[in-house]
Amino acid sequence: MTRVLLPVALVSTAVLMTAVLSACGGGSPAPTAAALELTGSTSLAIGAPARLSAVVRDSSGSVLPSAVTYTSSQPNVIDVDAGGNLTVKRLTATNWPVEVTASAGGKTATLVISTYGLELAVGTYVWNLQPAGAAPGRFIAVRYRPQSGGTEASTFTVTAPGNERLTCTLSFKDINGWCWWALPDATKFPAGEYRATLVQNGVTYATTAALPQSKATLGFVAGATATINQRNVTFAGKVPAGSRWLYSYVAKSRIERSSLNGMGLESAGITGSRSTPPVEDRLAVSVYSTALPAALKVGADVPAGSYDTWITAMSGNLSSFAEVLPEQFNVSATFGGKVTLP
Repeated sequence: MTRVLLPVALVSTAVLMTAVLSACGGGSPAPTAAALELTGSTSLAIGAPARLSAVVRDSSGSVLPSAVTYTSSQPNVIDVDAGGNLTVKRLTATNWPVEVTASAGGKTATLVISTYGLELAVGTYVWNLQPAGAAPGRFIAVRYRPQSGGTEASTFTVTAPGNERLTCTLSFKDINGWCWWALPDATKFPAGEYRATLVQNGVTYATTAALPQSKATLGFVAGATATINQRNVTFAGKVPAGSRWLYSYVAKSRIERSSLNGMGLESAGITGSRSTPPVEDRLAVSVYSTALPAALKVGADVPAGSYDTWITAMSGNLSSFAEVLPEQFNVSATFGGKVTLP
């Protein structure tokens, strides 16, 4: 084997260079993240395209190339993908905005977002007096919240597969507008994509919701009863699993023959209230609750006579924007018997 002998000076130099490189780790240390900046709109319309921008900086303020991870606190309301693109699906609850968080280099930043615009929910509707073996009917609800201020007088329009249409009036300056329909005829409103539109201040809001080929229904109130003392009606029974809110009322005709909207039951000239008000409502015929028994004081202007009573169980809350409305909204109506108002 051939050996090469280096001069002592060269050997010393090589050893010195190795020591220097070892001490420096092969070069300058990589810069670390000192700050993460997350920017985007904090008020978004349902269905409108939106994107977040995240920038990572070092201690000198220079931008660092870093992979950013995004998460949403409520992906059912606002979803976010790996690129920071947002899909705005539902109206945020009144006091529960969505928090979208970006993470990179050990740093995090959060943007709090509320939504506005038009949303649609569709689902099944059943009543305990429908013919045996009948297909579930349809329940359809629309809600609108302006970006700020009130609303213009306008009309909700819902188009079902096959172009069957439903309309409902949105009142002037109604800050939180909503309408809903209980529809017994499933043949007119089959499974598929439903589309809702509303014009406000020259802008057309549009959104869709899918009603699947599903037989999923909400169960009935077991042992439903309604008892009366003067004009005080008490609704009782066992609430079905999956029910989040109850809408109990008196009416001159059964629910399957009636059109329901956001102001209550439109039947025989009686308009119900949205909830039990703090002062007397002389036309009150309904009450919202989360449990049974529930008490209703029927208004003094509601005519005396015999009335049907119903307890409607719902998988969400239509009476308030304090909760997120689920896209599939199932409803059951249970007949509670007749009462006679004095």
